[in-house]
Amino acid sequence: MIHQRPSSPPTPGLGGRASQARLTLALTLLCGACGSAEPARPNIILVTMDTTRADALGTYGAELPTPCFDTLAQEGARFDLALSASAVTPVSHASILTGLYPYQHGLRVLSAHSGFRLDADLPTVATRLQAEGYRTGAVHSAFPVSAYFGFDEGFDVFESFDSVMRRGELGDSWDTQKFQRRSDHTTDLALDFIEGGDGPYFLWIHYWDPHDPALTPPPELIPPGLPRSPEGRLGGSIPLYLAEVRYVDSQFARIVETLQDRGEYDQTLLVITADHGEGLGEHGWWAHRLLYQEQIRVPLIVRAPRATSAPVTGGLMTGGPGGGVAELVRTIDIAPTILDYARSPFAGSTEGRSLRPYLEGLPRKPRTAYADQINGYDHNARMLEKRPNDDLLYMVSDGRHKLTWRPTHPELSELYDISSDPKEADNIFLQRPDIAGPLLVDLAERRPWVVRPFPEAGETSDDASAILQGLGYAGGAADTPEEWLWTCPAHRETLYEVFEPCPRCGGAPLPVAK
Repeated sequence: MIHQRPSSPPTPGLGGRASQARLTLALTLLCGACGSAEPARPNIILVTMDTTRADALGTYGAELPTPCFDTLAQEGARFDLALSASAVTPVSHASILTGLYPYQHGLRVLSAHSGFRLDADLPTVATRLQAEGYRTGAVHSAFPVSAYFGFDEGFDVFESFDSVMRRGELGDSWDTQKFQRRSDHTTDLALDFIEGGDGPYFLWIHYWDPHDPALTPPPELIPPGLPRSPEGRLGGSIPLYLAEVRYVDSQFARIVETLQDRGEYDQTLLVITADHGEGLGEHGWWAHRLLYQEQIRVPLIVRAPRATSAPVTGGLMTGGPGGGVAELVRTIDIAPTILDYARSPFAGSTEGRSLRPYLEGLPRKPRTAYADQINGYDHNARMLEKRPNDDLLYMVSDGRHKLTWRPTHPELSELYDISSDPKEADNIFLQRPDIAGPLLVDLAERRPWVVRPFPEAGETSDDASAILQGLGYAGGAADTPEEWLWTCPAHRETLYEVFEPCPRCGGAPLPVAK
C-alpha cells in the first residue's frame, strides 16, 4: 500500500449519481430475472491508465479516494490480484488488446531494430469488433501507444497526435515536445467520439498522466510544498503521482456522467485497468521495467451492463458484491472478456479467458500468470547501468508463489510466497526447489525466450528515436550475451549447448548465459 497523508482535496467524482447507481444495482440484484433484457451488443469502453499501480486507487487502499473508480468497483467487480504481462507500455498494451502473451503476439520491447510493433494481420479486440459491425475509436495520450507500434489497426477513429496537429487543435494540456497530453484533453476527444455517432461502439481511452510529472493536474489539486526545479518545474514525488491518478479519476467521471445523461450507462461495459505499475522506492527502484508486484500488479475493475449481472455466490468476493475478487487473473483476460460481452464468436480464441464467470458467480478454473522484461535487447541501456542484473526477466505465478528466472544470472533468480510475503522481501528460490521446480517447468514449456538480439535492422526511425529520448527511454543497446547454454528445470546441474529436450527426462529447457 502507498502510505501518504492527505495533502490535497479529493477530486470530484460521481456525486449524487453514485448513490443512485448503487441503489440501481441493489434493485437489479433483488429483481433477478424481473424481465430486464441483456443488451445484445453493449457499448464497450476500455480505459488503460499508464504507470498506475493498484494501490494508487482508493478502492485498493489508497488513503485518499478516487471517487469515480471506487464507485465503479462497488457496482461491478474489483480484481485484487490482476497481473500485467509486462512493465513497459507498448508490450503490456499489446497483451491487453490481443489476449496474448508477449512471446505469442511478438511485441517484446519499446525500442529496438525489430520486435516493437504488432503485426498488422494479428487479430485484436478492435479488428474483431470492427469486423462485427462495431464503431471503433481510440484516444491515446502518448507516443508509446501510437500507430508507430501498430495500435491503430481496427479503429475507425484513432486520435493520434498527427491528426490533432493537422487540425490545429493543440491546447494548453499538450506537451508537444514529449508527445503526450493530459487527461482533460484526452477526455474531450473521447466525449467527441461517444457523441459523434450511433452505437454499438468500442472505445479505448489511454490516460498518461501518472507516467510523467510534466503532466501536472490543475493547481488546486497539486499538494502544497512539492519540490520544484530552478525553472519552476515540479519534480516527481509520491504526492504528485497520487494527485495525477486522482485527476484521471475526475476526468473519467465526465465520461460516466455523459453516459448517464445519454441513458447509456447501463448498456455499457466498462473495463478499467493499467498497463503496468510503478516502483516508488521499493526494491531500490523508482520506475517500472521490473517484475515485482509494484510494477505488474494493476487495478482491474469491470462493470458489466446491468442486466448481465447476477448475485455473487460461492465466496467469489472477499467482501461480498463490490468487494474484491481474490483469485489470480491476468490483463490478457481483458480481450476475451470484451469479446464475450459483445457475443463475438472469437471470445474463446485467445490465451486469456473471459472474466465473466467471476462477475456472475459461475465455475472457473485457476489461472497462471506470465510476464517478461526483455530489457537487455531494448535500446535503453541507461536502465541497465543501474540494474545490470535485470537485463532479461521471465516471471510465472500461480497466485500464491511467484518465480522470476534470470537467465544471465540464474543464481539471482527469485521465488516469493506472495500470499505471506506480498512485499517480496524473502527470496526462497534456493531454499525451496520443491516449489521452484514446477514453476520452472511451466516457464520452460512456454518457450518464451529471446536469446539473440533482434536482427532486423532499419525499422526504427530518427523521429521515433528522438521522441523516445524526450520521454526518457533512449540509450544504446545493452551488452547482452549472444551465446547461450541450456539446462533442464529438474537437472540444473547439467548444461548443454543445443536447444532440445533434456536427454535425461525429456523436459523443456531453460536458457543460461554462456
